[in-house]
Amino acid sequence: MSKADDKDKPKDDQPDAGSAPARQSVEAADTGSAEDALAALERDRNDLLSRLQRLSADYLNYQKRVQRDIDSAREFANEQLIKELLPVLDDMERALEAGRANHAAGDPILAGMQLVHDKALATLGGYGLKAIEAKGKPFDPAVHQAIMMQPTGDQPPQTVLAEALRGYQLRGRTIRPAGVVVAVAPKDAPADEQDN
Repeated sequence: MSKADDKDKPKDDQPDAGSAPARQSVEAADTGSAEDALAALERDRNDLLSRLQRLSADYLNYQKRVQRDIDSAREFANEQLIKELLPVLDDMERALEAGRANHAAGDPILAGMQLVHDKALATLGGYGLKAIEAKGKPFDPAVHQAIMMQPTGDQPPQTVLAEALRGYQLRGRTIRPAGVVVAVAPKDAPADEQDN
């Protein structure tokens, strides 16, 4: 190679005037794309983190709901059996009423029937059964079922006058509403009394 050939060929260690700005723009482009890539990765990370947090909250709510369902199922597991025993209690109460009407108070059979009835109520009470108090109380459609309306001036309207069928609640849930006779204002009462 001659010296003339060396002059035409640029040396590697000499900076090329046209290549420095090109390198800077490539570096700037690399820096810009790296920042964009980092921002995109941060957005993806934040999105995945928020999804994970929502999923975690949903899972905790699911666990709580399942536990409530299990507790409720355990609490009311005997509801069907108790409902089927309620007519037996009704029959015992009717037998006791008939026995009181036809026998002396000290009759041993009547006393034995009363003990059996009380023991049955106590046993079912241990499982959460409670009789609904109705007579003399204001009518409440959540626990009472009106089977008859009776005009009377002795009690205020919408008061329970009598109980035809005893109602029961199981752990606060009405499993059978009380069948009741409800007071209404007499027809000849003044209009303002009927409105109350």
